[in-house]
Formats: sequence, C-alpha cells, structure tokens
Amino acid sequence: MFEHKIVPILERLAPTEQKMLKSSLKSLDFEDDLKYNSFGHKFREMMTKILHRLAPDKDVLACSWYVNEHGNKPTRRQRLLYAIKSGLEDEFIESELEIDLVTISKRLGKVVSELNKYTHFGDGTLDANEAIGEAFVSESIDFLLHFFSSIDEIRTQIVNAYEVLLNQKITEATVNDVMQEIDVLATHYTVDGNTIDTISVTDINAHYIYIYVDGSVDITHQYGSDGDLRRGDGVEFEESYPFIVNMKVPVFDPLDIEIETDDIDVDTDKYYDNGSEGEESDESNYDDEPYEPDEPDYDDEPYEPDEPDYDDER
Repeated sequence: MFEHKIVPILERLAPTEQKMLKSSLKSLDFEDDLKYNSFGHKFREMMTKILHRLAPDKDVLACSWYVNEHGNKPTRRQRLLYAIKSGLEDEFIESELEIDLVTISKRLGKVVSELNKYTHFGDGTLDANEAIGEAFVSESIDFLLHFFSSIDEIRTQIVNAYEVLLNQKITEATVNDVMQEIDVLATHYTVDGNTIDTISVTDINAHYIYIYVDGSVDITHQYGSDGDLRRGDGVEFEESYPFIVNMKVPVFDPLDIEIETDDIDVDTDKYYDNGSEGEESDESNYDDEPYEPDEPDYDDEPYEPDEPDYDDER
C-alpha cells in the first residue's frame, strides 16, 4: 500500500538503496508481531547507507572544517553538512555568499533529530499495534522525501549565491587571456569581446569546486600587415566562435578564479568551412527525393512459400 509513495524517492537512491527500501516494505507483508520493527531496522540500515554515499568518511575527514567529535568518525550532523556544502568554509558562506548559517543549522538540527529517531527504531523496543505501525511507515517515507528536499534546497541556495559571484569574477580579460586557439587562424587578430551564456557549478567536493562556463568570443581576423591592408592586399573580417571552459577552484579560496589554457576549448570549426553553405550544388538533394525502390517492398507482399510448411503435414 506504500509503493506509490516511494516512486518519487527511488530515482534519488542508488540501486542497493532501492533494494533496501523495497525490502523494508516487504517486511510488512508478513503477519508478524515484529514486522514494524523489521521495517524500522531495514529502514535504518538504508538511511546509514545513504548518508555514507552522500558523505563518505574520507571526504568528510578531508574537509578543513571537520572537527573530531566522536571516535575519529564523522557524526550524522557532519555528514549532512558535507552533503550541503562539501568543503566550503562557514566563513565564506556567511561573509561572501551572505547566507545565514544559523537558520540552516536549525533546519539541520530538526533533520538530525528525526534521523536519530529512525536510527533507534527497530531494536525490539517498540510494541506497535497496526495503527501505530502503519503511521510510522508512512512518516518514515515522508521523512525520506523531506531529507532529500532539505539537502537540495540548502545546497541550491549556496550554489546559486556562488554562481552570482562567479558572474562578477569571470571577466572578459580573464577569458581573452587564454584564446590561444585563435592564434593559428590568422596573421593578426583582435579580440573584440565575448559573451558568457552559462556559468554553473557542476560539483563540489572536499578539495575543489568544479565550474562550467560557455559563451562566445568575437574576433576580428587580419591577413597581411597593416601596410598590406592600406594597399588593398590584406583581408580583414569578423567572426564569432563558441567556447567552453571547464575549470576547478580550490574550496579554501573559492574566488581565486584563474582560467588556464588547458581549461578552455574554442570551437573554430566554422573558420574552416569551405563556404559552400547556401550555394547551389550539382549533386541532387537526395533528402528531398521520394524513395522509389528498384525492388518491391517484401513486407507488403503476401508470403507464398516455395515449399509446403512441413509443420502442417501429418
């Protein structure tokens, strides 16, 4: 009866976690006084699996903000913190992104409190009748949805605020300094400007922020010297080329934006176009011609075997 409730959750789970959630629900199919305890135990194990996937030990321990609070292993709260901010420092989030961490901490506190509730459920201490048990299962699924939505909302708030800063930091000069792909195209060229269409954070881990940028750069090409141009022997024309930048920035200094040559890919294919676009061709445009097969379409013909079907013979 709860299968429909887990549909929006399944896509957020790894394959093993999906199996664990479905298995926990199958526990309810048995007429057993401890079936709700069995559900709770499996649900607890699944939540542990999810937390460790979102925030592996080695990644949390590598964060500069990590403090050993319990046996050199991350607490549930610290895992949740990693899931929403990875290696970013609180000071950067508060001062540069202007996000109130007090409010975030309160929201996380409620999630951790609920998580602890589910962690201790299923140890054989609950004497649940059907009404209590069914309500608990329903609340468990609701919590799982709330768990993911809370992480998504807070992380999105942080990432969006950071992307606003990136728009200010990634300037024309920064991009223009690495347009070496254009060097091979002309004797001289001038970068007239560029347009940045997309700036997005694709991932954050304990060490780096990964950033994707795309846009276009406007170039004036010059063939020949300035003297050749004055004499009419040179050529000058304008072109625009799309570019993509994939770069990483250290989490300890998220505003240290430096685009290296290897980070940028400029698509100059149009420069090598033979210029035939729009011109008439001697060759036929086969896409516009109706298909007239030399032989009949056998799918349209009735099947007439050359020999009898031996299966029909007695």
